Amino acid sequence: MTYINTVNSPVKLMRCGRQSKHVDLQKNFADAYNRKDVDAMAAAFTDDAIRVTPSGMFVGQEAIRRNLQDVVNLDLHDYSVERNVSRSFGNFVFNAGEWQAKLGDQPLHGYYTAIVVRDGSVAKIMEETVTVAAPGH
Repeated sequence: MTYINTVNSPVKLMRCGRQSKHVDLQKNFADAYNRKDVDAMAAAFTDDAIRVTPSGMFVGQEAIRRNLQDVVNLDLHDYSVERNVSRSFGNFVFNAGEWQAKLGDQPLHGYYTAIVVRDGSVAKIMEETVTVAAPGH
């Protein structure tokens, strides 16, 4: 197993080449978000993915793409994400962590969980839950 250090604790990652695909997925999603590239963001999800957010539950890549377009239209910017936990189970990886962004000059942050699976030779998000932290936390 490979370990990386995060703010809170070591994180166990997948073995072999699959590790870099999951790390790239997170980095590529954040990069696409900051470019406001909704199609690239949606492509990170499987065709039948589920995304649960404070604004609702979105099933399927097209519904997720529409939700991501709504998010981009809010003009959030300076998006970043940090994975705090990563556990592998067969072909699945469970990730949990924190995200940060700004709305105007107001900082926002929250938490996420994601189940990542291989779709052919590509790592994709099968399920994601995103929360917004309560004010003051």
